[in-house]
Amino acid sequence: MKKILAILACMIFIASNIVSAEVQTKPKQTLVVANEKEKVYLYATPNPKEELYTDFRVKIGKEVVETFGWEVAMSELRTPELHVIDLNNDGIKEVVVIITLGTGTWVVQKEAHILQRVETTNGRQAYEEMDIDNPVHTIERDFKITATNKTIQISGRGQKWKATNICKNTYYHHRFPLYQSVNWKVEGNRLIADVGLPITSNCVPAGFLLNYKQKGQIYIAKYVKLNL
Repeated sequence: MKKILAILACMIFIASNIVSAEVQTKPKQTLVVANEKEKVYLYATPNPKEELYTDFRVKIGKEVVETFGWEVAMSELRTPELHVIDLNNDGIKEVVVIITLGTGTWVVQKEAHILQRVETTNGRQAYEEMDIDNPVHTIERDFKITATNKTIQISGRGQKWKATNICKNTYYHHRFPLYQSVNWKVEGNRLIADVGLPITSNCVPAGFLLNYKQKGQIYIAKYVKLNL
């Protein structure tokens, strides 16, 4: 009997240590930004060593949505934006999170995420992240851009533009580092990508404004305005 009790005590001790270890190693979430009016909260796991927020979770009412691959620097200047708007005009608001990946002189790198209430395979309603067509890919696919030290020419979607190169120089002639200047923003109920056209390291003389609309399971740039 004593031997059995000793074995049971040993098992209980091992189990309690395992549970304790799990509790200690479980990452602690921090509230990063909130929309109290809409009861939407953005949580993340802080990593002080890397100075990053990772493992983001979005609490919408009582529902918690897991995210994948989101990372943001732990800086007040990089605090994510949280918007709750009706993007697709269906009467149900979507959650839009805009995170800043990098900033600098003539450099803005942001990415947008849309959480939308959809019907799942089991017939239930739940929030899921939607696909967004990359604005840089859209521009490179739909527009032809050429530049010289004197002029800039852009054509696409049935239109053509030509203007004097105010930079009076160019590092690029046919392919441009558009990814350096991608600024997502929300205006009213619209999601817009503002993509600059870098000509040199310190001159961005033109830009594209892409207005996103839902098409099936993806959001695409329905309208594109060029500022040249």
